[in-house]
Amino acid sequence: MTSTPEQDARETGQIFEDAEGRRTTDPGKAVEHAQEEADRNEEHLKRGEVGPRVPEE
Repeated sequence: MTSTPEQDARETGQIFEDAEGRRTTDPGKAVEHAQEEADRNEEHLKRGEVGPRVPEE
């Protein structure tokens, strides 16, 4: 099984990808993406959303 250069880069930590599929080679930008994602998740939880567009009962 052969891997692509992108797969190799991900395995060595040269490419960071968040849950939304945003990719970067900059570790600082990766942290920024993760923080943005955490902030959005916190806002969803404050509104009572427990999953993708699923209100808490």
